[in-house]
Amino acid sequence: MGVELEREKNMIQEYRLKDGSKRFKFRVYLGLDNLTGKQIEVIRKGFKTRKEASLMEARVKLEYENNSYIGKTQKFKFKQVYELFLIEHKNTVKPGTYATTKRYASLHILPKIGNKPIDSFTVMDCQKLVNQWAEYFNSAKYPKGITQQVFDYAIKMDIIQDNPMRKVKLPKRKGVINEISKYYTTEELKHFFECLKDYNNLKFSAFFRILAFTGMRKGEALALEWCDIDFEKKLVHIKKGVSLDENDKPIISTPKTKKSIRTVSIDNETLSILKRWKLEQAKVLMKKGINSLNKHQLLFTYEDNKLYRPSYVNDWLDSIIKTYNLKKITIHGFRHSHCSLLFEMGTPIQVVQERLGHSNIKTTMDIYTHVTEKQRDKLADEFAKHVGF
Repeated sequence: MGVELEREKNMIQEYRLKDGSKRFKFRVYLGLDNLTGKQIEVIRKGFKTRKEASLMEARVKLEYENNSYIGKTQKFKFKQVYELFLIEHKNTVKPGTYATTKRYASLHILPKIGNKPIDSFTVMDCQKLVNQWAEYFNSAKYPKGITQQVFDYAIKMDIIQDNPMRKVKLPKRKGVINEISKYYTTEELKHFFECLKDYNNLKFSAFFRILAFTGMRKGEALALEWCDIDFEKKLVHIKKGVSLDENDKPIISTPKTKKSIRTVSIDNETLSILKRWKLEQAKVLMKKGINSLNKHQLLFTYEDNKLYRPSYVNDWLDSIIKTYNLKKITIHGFRHSHCSLLFEMGTPIQVVQERLGHSNIKTTMDIYTHVTEKQRDKLADEFAKHVGF
């Protein structure tokens, strides 16, 4: 009878929130408090799956058995809560997002605050932390977001009552305008491809051409298969990307948003370069004993036909820029170049947003504002030149 009662007490239960969504909770009895003689009862709720509740219940029991659990007075360190949060996080985000969260946390969050008791943080502590990140990253939005989620999880677990990170303000980004301005003008883009032609690497030419003339992200370009290119209709179908998994290995993944899945037109010269690269790629892989003629062959791979790490192509650009002493931009700068030049042509904002796969119109508008400001600064001189007096 006593055993059955204990099982009933420790059972994981399902319940519903006001919006009808399902959650799980558990109540576990750990024994008697040596000082008060009262039963030690732990209740945790808010778990999205039964497995998460079960893992937390097991952890609580294990900590009690190891004499590391001291009930309501237990001082959870930030790192301990982060590790529990990570279990839930893994089940709710894409592998690439999960891997990025782990990298940021291990490199930039846990070394700073991992051993600090999570209930000891003040708003001032968090603001100082965010200010430090802003100096290092230019924007502290991502590490702040991760830390904020961990505090939210601690509230859900009834470990703390308030989230100090939610009261923190992000410092104004110092380099936003500078970052947006790092794109190539028509003349600079033309010069870049003239240098690239002299560099005599067809793979590089195909890769940077498709970035500059479609505006796609580098991860999207690295995930392209030949069946995604419609040479007859002059279209490219963008429906996936390359990211890193939790083991830091490149994988093909679905886009973060539906807007990223799109079909864009492609010009004749880019198609011509791609056709030539397809033939050369086939020859290179054939020498390695690899048949590249199947329709799912990736456009860009290592010589052993394995998937590129997204960061690897940064070295291609660095090499070209150093060789020809070109203006420094990032790989993402080609996407900004495409966007900016579309606006200079007078392309409607909605069309640009759809072509680039921006989920938020604000991203498109930031670049549009920069381009129109640049045009505004030239307007007076151009007007005077036009009227001739």
